[in-house]
Amino acid sequence: MADNNNTPRRVILARHGQTEWNKEYRFQGRTNVQLTEEGQRQAHSLALRLESWPPEVIYTSPLDRALYTANAIGERVNIKPIVLAELQEINFASWEGQSIAGLEREQHENFAKWRADPFFNPPAGAETWEQIYTRLSRAVKTFLDGSYKNIVVVSHGGIMRALYAVFTGLNPHKVWNMDVSNCAISGVEMRKGRPCLVFSNDDLHVRAGESGVKMPVWEGVTI
Repeated sequence: MADNNNTPRRVILARHGQTEWNKEYRFQGRTNVQLTEEGQRQAHSLALRLESWPPEVIYTSPLDRALYTANAIGERVNIKPIVLAELQEINFASWEGQSIAGLEREQHENFAKWRADPFFNPPAGAETWEQIYTRLSRAVKTFLDGSYKNIVVVSHGGIMRALYAVFTGLNPHKVWNMDVSNCAISGVEMRKGRPCLVFSNDDLHVRAGESGVKMPVWEGVTI
């Protein structure tokens, strides 16, 4: 999606920290599952990583797992996150709370179709690609309408993959092949008004553990 203002920007897309349902491989969707202790640690590691950048604005999903993560970043950089309802996770309807293993056993055919092309084979009653695209287009417009150059967006695994398609133009049939780890970051840079995915699924700050090592985000490059 182009930026008509042609403003140089860098956007960090970040996933929330780990929840119990992440550990159990369950669909969370709109269910308000809290972060585990490990998820909270991940959120604070992410905040430390972004402190040296730093962001000028933080947009977040309203769901608690994303909001905790966004607030951890905000406390580090003295910014109050802005909640955007458009960033909440995909509505998986009756699949919410269901485990991947259980769905493979009990709804094998439907689950196989979903896994082959998730945005275009949703479970019954779940959000469609058209609905996801419409709301995320509004969110992206919010990112690009302001004057901020360093932007953080905290959301969810499904939504980050959708943003790869809506924001950067990647094929929505293929983006689920991209891994999105808890508290990993992906970087989108606007170049002459066009988005470029510079890096994805960077979770070195999470894997560094308790070392507290500060790591660069975009090192030595000025826009």
